[in-house]
Amino acid sequence: MAMDGTQFFNGAQSLSRLISETDVMTRTVGADLCRSATESLMRLALPYIDVEKLIDVPANERGYARKMLYTHPRGHFSVLALRWMPGAGTPVHGHNAWGCVGVVDGEIGCETFSTDECCEHVESTGIIRASKGAVASVDPNPCGIHRLFNPTDRISHTLHIYGMDLSENPCAINVPYQH
Repeated sequence: MAMDGTQFFNGAQSLSRLISETDVMTRTVGADLCRSATESLMRLALPYIDVEKLIDVPANERGYARKMLYTHPRGHFSVLALRWMPGAGTPVHGHNAWGCVGVVDGEIGCETFSTDECCEHVESTGIIRASKGAVASVDPNPCGIHRLFNPTDRISHTLHIYGMDLSENPCAINVPYQH
């Protein structure tokens, strides 16, 4: 049998199933394995998830809209969907917790950065472009400093799972850097 998620995530409840399985995983694996285990779950579920209709909020001044879809009752993780207008982009940032991002549709660019020992200056280390189905993860700050952007002339959508409670402030995950 193929290990592609068809048996487990196919259907209208695929996002709910991903959330349920992430809940089980965050309660059963050690904290150091949450990021990689969530990344594996997202790879299996992503082809069956459609977030386009779930994002009913306007884009911010940077051209993207962020919608909180779920926060674990004990704060173990949060799930967000983002809609990226053409040319939209985040500031350079790191994260306060582990995180995973999957490209639901369209294409997303990611520019990565390194920092000095004092975390005062960042320098670009490269740009990648990820299309539908791509999944990546990031460790907490100061690892994984990056910026995301939509390099296309079409709207793109991404799904994000972060290892912290973002119900009060979805931006609390971000640690900004000057570039």
